[in-house]
Amino acid sequence: MELKKILEVVTLYRKQLEEKNIPKKRMDISKTFGEVSSKDRLAHAHWLLDGIVEYANQKNKEGKTGRHLTSVQMILSFENWYTLKELMYHNRPDTY
Repeated sequence: MELKKILEVVTLYRKQLEEKNIPKKRMDISKTFGEVSSKDRLAHAHWLLDGIVEYANQKNKEGKTGRHLTSVQMILSFENWYTLKELMYHNRPDTY
């Protein structure tokens, strides 16, 4: 995924999380996603977005960028914000 597209997707997710007043907060790393609340999962997704932007601008961090983006997208899907099909379209260069 190109940097421009990554940043567009991050902007989309950030806007939606902010509109719903979801705070940025790393979840307890000793817990599973199933053990924390929906609010905690979404707060963790919001927290991950800053890391995506930071890593996306570093050439040697492409893998970490992708893993963080995947984590955010999985959380948003688990929370019924997006279907897998919608998330796939977010990742395509010519769609949004």
